[in-house]
Amino acid sequence: MRKMYYNDVVLRISLIIAFLSVSLFAVYSQEQETKVRIIIKAPEEILVGEQFRVDYIIEGDTQVQETIMFKNMNGFKILHGPSVSTSSSVRFSQGRRLTTYRTTSTYYLEAQKEGAYPLPRAEIKVEGRKYRSDISKIRVISPKEKAEEVDAFVKTIISKPRVNVSDTLTLTYRLYTTKEIRRIISSDFPTISSFYSTNITRSRQTFSEEKINGRVYKVVDIRVLILQPQRVGQFVIPEGQIVLEYSTPTGRRVRDIWGDVYDEAIRSDKTLKIDSVKIAVQNLQII
Repeated sequence: MRKMYYNDVVLRISLIIAFLSVSLFAVYSQEQETKVRIIIKAPEEILVGEQFRVDYIIEGDTQVQETIMFKNMNGFKILHGPSVSTSSSVRFSQGRRLTTYRTTSTYYLEAQKEGAYPLPRAEIKVEGRKYRSDISKIRVISPKEKAEEVDAFVKTIISKPRVNVSDTLTLTYRLYTTKEIRRIISSDFPTISSFYSTNITRSRQTFSEEKINGRVYKVVDIRVLILQPQRVGQFVIPEGQIVLEYSTPTGRRVRDIWGDVYDEAIRSDKTLKIDSVKIAVQNLQII
C-alpha cells in the first residue's frame, strides 16, 4: 500500500511539473513571437490636382527591410516612389529594454479626379506568417466643393441692450470664419437712425482664434461703432449683409501668358447675413 501511495504521489508531481513546463514554454513562446504591423499614413481628404505623400510603415520588434511596391494606384498618379527609409526607437517596460523598428516606403501622388479611393493594401510575410495593412481611403474633392464647406457667420454684439438717453454703447459686427478671407467684396451695413454714431473700426487688424463647439474659428471685428441715443424709445437696428471672397489653392503650378509660374487657386464668394438687434433707450433722471 505504501508503495502504491508513493507511486501515486510521484505521478501527480510529475504531471504538475509537466503542466508548468508547458505553460512556461507557451508564455516564453508568446514573448518570443515576432510582432509586426503595417500602418498607412495618408491624408483623409485632398483636392483634385493636389500633390501629397503616403507612407507605408512596417513596424515591429524585429527589423523587416522590405519595400512596399505598387505599380499603380486607382485614382492617383504616382509621381515618385517608393523611397525607403529605416528608423528605430527604444523604450523601457517593466525593467525590459524594448526596441521598435520601422521601415517606411514613401510615395508622392497626385489626385486626378473626384471620388473616394481606397489605397492598395500592403502584404508581407515574416517568419512564415502573413501580415496585411488595414484599409485606408482618401476622399478627393473639387476646390469649389472645398470652398463651399467654409463655415462663416457674423455676430452682432451690443455692449448694453438697455441704456439711458445720456449714455453711450458699443455696437460690434464680428466675423467668424473657419478659413481666412481674401477680401470683403461688398458690405451692406445697416443704416442706423435715432443714434449718433462714430466709427472706431481699426484700419489694420489681424485674425484671432476662438473655439466654438470644438471647432476653431478665425475671428475679426469688421465694424465697430460708438452709439449715442438721440431720443427715448425702443429701437431696432435692422439687418444687413456682407459678401466675402475666399481663395482655395488647387495644388497645381500653372504658367500665365507671360511665362510666369504661380500657384493656381479658385476664388469663390459667400454671402453672410448681419442680424438685427434691439436697443431700449430710457430717461432715468436723478431726482
